[in-house]
Amino acid sequence: MFAGRDYLVRCTLKHPAMYRSLVLPALSLALAASGQNLAPVVNITSTALDLGAATATITYDLSDTENDPSEVTLRASLNGGLTWQVPVTQVSGDVGAGILPGTGRTITWAFDGVPNIWEAVVMVVADDGHAPDIQTMVDQVDAQNLAGLLEVVAIPRHYSSHLAGIQAIRDTLLGRFNGMDIEVGTQDVVVLGTNVPNVIGRQAGLRYDTLTYIVDAHYDAVSNTPGADDNASGVVATLEIARILSQYRFRNSLRYIGFSFEEQGLIGSGYYVQSGIPAWERIDGVLNLEMIGYYSDEPNSQQVPAGFNILFPDAIAALAANDYRGDFLTVVGNTASNSLVETCLDAVDTYVPELSRIALVVPGNGQIAPDLRRSDHARFWDVGMKALMLTDGSEFRNANYHTPNDAIATLDIPFLVNCTKATLATAAMLAEPMNAGFDTHPLGSVGMDDHQHGFPCGVDVYPNPAKDLLWIHVHDCVGRTVSAQLFALDGRRVAGRDLRFSGVDERQALPLHGIARGTYLLVLQAGDAHTTLKVEVE
Repeated sequence: MFAGRDYLVRCTLKHPAMYRSLVLPALSLALAASGQNLAPVVNITSTALDLGAATATITYDLSDTENDPSEVTLRASLNGGLTWQVPVTQVSGDVGAGILPGTGRTITWAFDGVPNIWEAVVMVVADDGHAPDIQTMVDQVDAQNLAGLLEVVAIPRHYSSHLAGIQAIRDTLLGRFNGMDIEVGTQDVVVLGTNVPNVIGRQAGLRYDTLTYIVDAHYDAVSNTPGADDNASGVVATLEIARILSQYRFRNSLRYIGFSFEEQGLIGSGYYVQSGIPAWERIDGVLNLEMIGYYSDEPNSQQVPAGFNILFPDAIAALAANDYRGDFLTVVGNTASNSLVETCLDAVDTYVPELSRIALVVPGNGQIAPDLRRSDHARFWDVGMKALMLTDGSEFRNANYHTPNDAIATLDIPFLVNCTKATLATAAMLAEPMNAGFDTHPLGSVGMDDHQHGFPCGVDVYPNPAKDLLWIHVHDCVGRTVSAQLFALDGRRVAGRDLRFSGVDERQALPLHGIARGTYLLVLQAGDAHTTLKVEVE
């Protein structure tokens, strides 16, 4: 937890191409082993563009082990599948609720007005409505996994005194995330010339991928301590949550983040909030894990900061009734995050009822209670985002805080397991599980290269770039009428005419007067055959 020093810092977010995959990764299903209803399987078999009609046709096969009907939705991306924000409103065919399994299903999308449509990637999602059971996810939290990860993470790790240690934990985060079929990236954070990046995993939602919930923990420690509670406990919980939830599919997106330089003044999270969140993404809740491994059922083992009896009388009364035992998870939110607090408490009571919890909701952004701002959640509060700190209370319970005695042997693994379960259940409730299958496919292969579909004539165009007149030169096209239509990249027809060819080798002109400079697509059609060529107008 933040010790209270400030340093000059430089931080940059890498380009989205940093991600391991630019399309949604194929997530593995955990449902078969649990006996739950298996997700539908979608296979896009073909796509076709009709620029003249401004429509796209997507053909797919849909199968389902239980033969359940599915709700089928079509989504589209213009950035290679990183996000799916293209408006897809005018659709018909085998789309919507009640779609039965079968082959040769088709969706027709009227994409009028979508720019660069041939660059689009489409995704067909089928959800049979049998959402996976959150309790099944919760029950997969494994004490041995957490204990084993603690052995890896709870080592001296500090940007100055133990650089090799913190680099090892960075590599552990990257390695574990890369093994989970989620998008993985880093955000450089440089303090006094040393780069210790934020490590970021993203699990994209299948319905509202720009709406995101974060599970995070800082992975640095103060100098000369193994930092088992502060904050190896939060790191291993984040990794365990990511391991389990990455096997499922959700409507909303999840991010799993290891923040750096928390102990130097919340630097890593501060720069993530200021420059690491893409413009298209909306962070709707943050679950910040800050020391969740220390437990004591001894009376008077839990202390409270001065003034808490005034700010939180109900919580203090509950503590007093329990003889101030340090045997609970503290859920810290601010007034703007009250809905997030309620979701977390509901998750604990529903899925981990054996875990005691106390909620503290601080007014404003917490300045009235500085001890509740001493971790990365505060940076999100400061910009109006909802965030929680989930904690055992740091030095108000754990006397080993920020000392070499903050070792694994002092932690309570069952308590750590329950805190991990509670956070996982909260994240799953927020992200909303789906029993869904999907497939992605480039919409059209027209684009920078010529694209022919059995066109019966040889053809070329010149000059290209053209200015006022484009000559269309055909070979072996005697007796055919060819429709020549020129389209802007947003699908608008800007010029066209029918061409009747009587000779073996002939050319005809297409006037371009008044057409703006830019890139266009020329669609030539003879009967059912067509070809598309790129044309530059200068």
